[in-house]
Amino acid sequence: MNKDSIQRIKKLVGMLNTYRDEYYNNSNSIISDPDYDRIFDELNRLEKETGFVLSNSPTKTVGYEVKSKLEKVTHNHPMLSLDKTKSVDDILSFLNGKEGVAMLKMDGLTCSCIYKGNSFGSAESRGNGEIGELIGHNVKTIKDFPLSIGLDSLIVDGEIIIDYDTFDAINNNLSEDEKYKNPRNLASGSARQLDSKIASQRGMRFIAWKVVEGIDGNDFFEKLETLYNLGFEVVPHYKLKKNITKEELESVIDQLKSYAEIENLPIDGIVFGFNDIKYGKSLGETGHHVRSQLAYKFFDEMEESVLRDVEWNTTRSGQINPTAIFDTVIIDGTEVSRASLFNLTFIKDMQLNLINRILVSKRNSIIPYVEENLDRQNGNYIPIPLTCSSCGAKTEIKNTGTAEFLFCTNEYCKAKLLDRFVHFVKRDCVNIEGLSEATLEKFIEKGWIESFNDIYNLIDYKNEIIKMEGFGEKSYKNLMAAIEKSKNIKLENFIYALGITGIGKTASKTIAKYCHGDFGTFVKIIEEEFDWTLLDDFGEVMANNLDNYFDKVDKDCNLINYTQMLYLSCHMNFIKEEKKESGLKDLSGLTFVVTGSVSTFKNRDELGDLILSLNGKLAGSVSKNTNYLINNDTTSTSGKNQKAKEIGVPIISEVQFNEMIGRA
Repeated sequence: MNKDSIQRIKKLVGMLNTYRDEYYNNSNSIISDPDYDRIFDELNRLEKETGFVLSNSPTKTVGYEVKSKLEKVTHNHPMLSLDKTKSVDDILSFLNGKEGVAMLKMDGLTCSCIYKGNSFGSAESRGNGEIGELIGHNVKTIKDFPLSIGLDSLIVDGEIIIDYDTFDAINNNLSEDEKYKNPRNLASGSARQLDSKIASQRGMRFIAWKVVEGIDGNDFFEKLETLYNLGFEVVPHYKLKKNITKEELESVIDQLKSYAEIENLPIDGIVFGFNDIKYGKSLGETGHHVRSQLAYKFFDEMEESVLRDVEWNTTRSGQINPTAIFDTVIIDGTEVSRASLFNLTFIKDMQLNLINRILVSKRNSIIPYVEENLDRQNGNYIPIPLTCSSCGAKTEIKNTGTAEFLFCTNEYCKAKLLDRFVHFVKRDCVNIEGLSEATLEKFIEKGWIESFNDIYNLIDYKNEIIKMEGFGEKSYKNLMAAIEKSKNIKLENFIYALGITGIGKTASKTIAKYCHGDFGTFVKIIEEEFDWTLLDDFGEVMANNLDNYFDKVDKDCNLINYTQMLYLSCHMNFIKEEKKESGLKDLSGLTFVVTGSVSTFKNRDELGDLILSLNGKLAGSVSKNTNYLINNDTTSTSGKNQKAKEIGVPIISEVQFNEMIGRA
């Protein structure tokens, strides 16, 4: 097909549509009828000669279709995902000196278009990779989309996108409640509309990035060029020479990213593949991804799944937390099928309901997170449980001022008790090995433990415990030894073990440090109604939680309170750590946030303990009060890294931190 003819057709279509718009919508004739007819005839002739016709050509009037539902279709080829990396070195290793192709990874709805007998036949959404939905009625309304291409048959995969300019223009005409969160969501919803007239008004674009069938040859780059010559909008791409260096590869990445930014294209990475198609196919594929391509991700990876269920779990505070259960997806090499939904406000804001298609990520490569709902329907949300799944008591909704949460109204709910005890015995609290959740549950069922004090009186049930399944004389002795060992405890661990709402490890350490590790001092400041907000990073909410906890002195209540805390303390031998001269730099006045994995410390807790021992402060999130964010992956695009860069907080590695304090 003549490339110049294609370009001429595109130009003529643009001219004629401009003339028609002015004439019909603005009553303005900017060209004479004979001139219009001459251009129209030239367009008609070129279309017949080339067999190439655009969807918005004045010679063709594309009718709008309304579907009752989208039909399912089994793909004629697997539409698999891609393996991913955030490392340029991994890309170099993957290419292994071979000639390659780099192209933008468009962020929209993946789609396969099928042509038969020189004409566009159908389009299929990716779906689950095997089964998708027929969306051809919407695709053929896309401006400049080729309806006929002069080839007998062709299958081409690509992405339906909406660029940021169009996205912003659409959102600017919507109320805050109606606005779309991102171009991907808008593109996906538009392409899957039942009414093609609505879809036609969304400014969708089809970006081709792969020839599946219909064009001969073994050169991936040349096939992309052929698609361009056939009239398709083709993904921005580069040909990579053999034995490309790391510096050259980084330059290509920067150029592609810059192009996407300039053109306002929604992307979520760059795809690298082999130019030799046969070689790429010889590498085979897994059930999840092809081995001929690798995606370089500079954003948190997201995968599409389907929300199947929600679990409502009652915690020690009585708060009932929702957890999403969805079809398993692979993110950063691990299977993910669950993620917290946090609270009722999150569910409402996300407009979540069962069977919705959702986007899931692992924030900071660790925490599963529901990023988006692709099937939003305002007012149609997951039903809120009226009763607690643990005890059957009524639930109630409480608004904290920032969000709505669900609570169990039963003070004696067994789920509350179990969760409190599980927290109490864990390593960072009193650390009783052998008291597993299953064992605690059995002891609660038998009525042996109703308060923390009861754990230290389990010796009264020796004969019964020895006879329990899974127990014996040896197990019993080991449990008693662990309970005895737990009596030697630091004040910070004791405070944390109490399970006071909002008082975590860092806050417990701050209180203990103020009291110099002395339990008597702790009791004294409680009795003197100490103003907790005087402590670093303690706000009114935390202060109120502490006051409410210690004001609870109902003697008939089996739950831990101030009086019972005093009884509990009688079992304990509080350890005061001697302050040793470390020779390390004092960190007074400096606030740190720690994220990601560590290598020179056992874990992040050990690093945090060191910061506190050097008089530094720890925070859970990055803010204007943060002095340093410690993250070994300083180039990560995690939420904490992005926030730090936005407000100018230095991001340092573990090695740099060690050098700072003189530990290197």
